[in-house]
Amino acid sequence: MDNREKAKLTDTEWIIMMLLWEKNPLTCRQIEDNLKEETGWSRHTIISFLKRMQKKNYVRMEEANPARLYYPLLDKNETVLQETRSFAKKIFDGKMGLLVSSLVDSEDITKDEINSMLQSLKKALVERDEQNG
Repeated sequence: MDNREKAKLTDTEWIIMMLLWEKNPLTCRQIEDNLKEETGWSRHTIISFLKRMQKKNYVRMEEANPARLYYPLLDKNETVLQETRSFAKKIFDGKMGLLVSSLVDSEDITKDEINSMLQSLKKALVERDEQNG
């Protein structure tokens, strides 16, 4: 099992990964330009983050002309699911139903978001029924 399967991204790493999942490959300059307003990070700071993320096998760097290119190595869906499970385990004792209930009870959630969750839950029910024959 490599360390990508147990990725535990920091808040900083999430910011960079979300950008790389959205658009890749990117140069350090492109990452800086995309995140400058949100983070204020300097190029040196971003390079440090990227080097650390390379060591963890979260991103890969490819030498290119005129600048190095960075690619995500982590699968977005797997990483998000892993983080969601970790959060549910820590906060809701692993009970996903409590997580969903908490989200539904939130005043911040929109009707469209509730409908989307409901569709996902219905789809999951059908898939579980098909699996159980």
